[in-house]
Amino acid sequence: MSLFLVVALKFCLASLLVSGILCLYRMLIGPKAADRAVAFDTLAAVLICVICVLCIQWNSVLYFDAVWILMLVGFLGSAAIAMFLEKGRVF
Repeated sequence: MSLFLVVALKFCLASLLVSGILCLYRMLIGPKAADRAVAFDTLAAVLICVICVLCIQWNSVLYFDAVWILMLVGFLGSAAIAMFLEKGRVF
């Protein structure tokens, strides 16, 4: 693996760590439920990105199926939270 790719992956992981910490802060301190819902959705995307970056770093495709499942669950969870906040019920 080239030196540039190693440095870029380390930078990506550090950036994702910072954004994950900020999302956790917003999830815990957020003044409204909508803020917490957006932070939860963003945190799910950050975790998916971390898994993808680690797969690139480890030169493995083993976890890409888990990424698809996590993306689907994150999207459905976000849609359910948005519907609940808008209408007061999911179905």
